Parts: sequence; structure tokens; C-alpha cells
Amino acid sequence: MQRPIFIVGTLRSGSTLFRLILDAHPNIAISEETGFMSALAANKVIPNWRYGREWYGRLGWSEQELDDRLREFYSGMFERYAAAQGKSRWGDKTPFHFRHMEEMARVFPEAVFVAIVRHPGAVVHSLMRRFHYDVLEAANYWESTNIEILRHGTDLGDDRFALVRYEDVVRHSETTLRELMSWLDEPWSDNLLRHNDVESEKGAPRIVDGRTSTRDPIRAERADRWAEALGAAEHHVVVATTSGLAGFLGYDPAEAGEAADIVPANAAGRRKLLTGGLVAQRQREQRDRISFAPRPQGIVVPEMSTAELVKHLQRTEASLARIRTRRAVRLSETARRAQRRLLNSPAAELLSALRRLVGRNGQDGGNLTTWRRLSDRWRGRPPDRGS
Repeated sequence: MQRPIFIVGTLRSGSTLFRLILDAHPNIAISEETGFMSALAANKVIPNWRYGREWYGRLGWSEQELDDRLREFYSGMFERYAAAQGKSRWGDKTPFHFRHMEEMARVFPEAVFVAIVRHPGAVVHSLMRRFHYDVLEAANYWESTNIEILRHGTDLGDDRFALVRYEDVVRHSETTLRELMSWLDEPWSDNLLRHNDVESEKGAPRIVDGRTSTRDPIRAERADRWAEALGAAEHHVVVATTSGLAGFLGYDPAEAGEAADIVPANAAGRRKLLTGGLVAQRQREQRDRISFAPRPQGIVVPEMSTAELVKHLQRTEASLARIRTRRAVRLSETARRAQRRLLNSPAAELLSALRRLVGRNGQDGGNLTTWRRLSDRWRGRPPDRGS
């Protein structure tokens, strides 16, 4: 079997479409999401026991020996899946596997990693619409996740890490995919450009991870749909939170449209594929503008006018109201997770910060009343009729 391919990226980055494209190649089999690395990691730790972290040592096993056995077991599962389709190479696409990249690289020393990134505005909009993220939570997630991926990518180097942008995959499909196939040491196949036909012919489910249709062709117009859907205040939050990393990746965080070239001249002649070494080179060139140090998960209060902040909080309050009305209906587990995420989101912290901010401005007394009422409703308290 050939080197495994691990696809990583943020949620809503287009990773499912990307997975379907690669799965259409005659040699490559990439299944729906498995999340298998959480199971692999769990084999090493017995929960709720002080000695559980190195239990295998009591049997005389080293961690390397356990890794070898785990690699044999999990590789065997994926190899059988690939062989059943007459293919010689397996891969996995699970977005949260970015947290396991270091361990994946160690357990599977021959594996390669392909990251897909998408404009922060598109990811933020999709997270808000599909999973009820707060705009600040979504923007922070986009930045911190991609920083983590790039940080590991620089450690992996040119031979084991490559990054593609979703916009290049849908706008410059053949150029981008030809470069990727060359890097993967796979022959070109026109099937990559007709994944929808290939998936239909083999009887794949119509709808897969992320509610992605396997029957839809590659469509360039999808790249910019988010731009008109985000409000002015939400645009402002995206710019304030992601501008440094967005620029590093060639995006104008405030605008949709063609992304800037980011791949420097290289011996392989690639123009769309940013490999690990080239990521490190680009970071050195922009060391005064970007750092790959892990990002804090705390709230970021952007600079906005009072009117913009009021509008943003009113939208957040409306989202909460919609979720609260569902309490009279039996919620699915997915809805429950979305409810918990929104009710426990950093937006509550933002409200407190904004109340303090507006409270320092003596000219905004009327709006301070609005903040107090919003905050009271947010926290489930009866409004103060005297305020």
C-alpha cells in the first residue's frame, strides 16, 4: 500500500468536496469521516486512573511498539476499504484531526497531510448559519485552527505537508489538482474534474458529511456566496479578528473575489500548492506581520461604533430567541448540541465587556439601557423596569 493521505482543515472549509474529488481518482480511496484518531489516542490512556497513561508499560511495551501495533490495526481497516474499491491508496478526512497531527505524523511516518483553507468570511458565515456559532467564536476558531495546522505543517516540511485554498480548487481546478497529483506522486486523471459522475456511477449516497451533495459538480460561483450574507458588523468582526492570517493566506478579509498569489517561486514550478517548507519561508518573510504561536481562545472585542454593536447583539439575541422557542419541542441531539454551544458561547462575555465599555461613555446613556435589558434577557433574569 502507498502512503496514506490525511485531509485536515476547519469545519465548513470545503473539505468534503475536496475529499470527494480525491476519492474519484482511480488509485485513491477516502471514506466519509471516521474520527478514528480519537479512538487511536484513547488506546493509550485508561480514563479515571492515576496510572492509566502508561498502562502498556506494565506489560513491557514501549510507546513505539504500541504505535506500531496501532498503525497495523488501523491501516488494515482502511486498506480493506480501499481494496474493496480496487484502489491502492487510502486516506481520511476528518476536520478535527488537526488536533492530532503531531501524533498522526509519528504513528504513520509515511503519511502525507493536505490542508484545505477557505476565506474566513465564508467559514464564519457557514458556522453561524449551520451550527449557531457566534461571529466572534467562529472568527477565532478559523484563526486558531489554521494557525495550528500551519504550525504543524512547517514541522512536517515539503515532503509531508501541502496546503490548498478552496477558492483555487473551484476556480482553477485543473491547475491546482495537477500540482497536487504531482506532489502526491499520482498520475493525472480526468475523474478528478467529474467527481460527481464518478460518485453517482459507484452508487455513493447522495448526501454525505456536512450535507454535501455528491452529485453536484465543482462550481466556482460558490466561493463568494458568503459576501452578501454577512452584515456590516459581522464583516467588521471578521476583519478585526482574522486580518493577519487572512493576508498571509492571500485573502482580503473584507472582500470576496480572487485571492492573491502566495506561492513563491520554487524548483517544482508550483503556483497553487503551498508546501511545508514554503509555508516556513513565507512566515520568515512576514515575521513582523504573522506569528504561528498558538492563539488564545478568549474573546476579542473589535472596534465598532455603538450602533454596529447594538445591531450585532440584536442579531445574537434573535438567534437565542429562536433556539429558546424550540424548548417546547423534542429536540434532536444535533439541535441540543447547537443550543448548548450558543447558550455557552463567548458572546455572554462580550455582553459584559460591552456593558462596561458603553458605561464609560457618558453620552450613551440611552444605549446603556439597551445593553442592560439585552444582558438581563440573555441571562434569563426579569428586566429591571426602573432602568
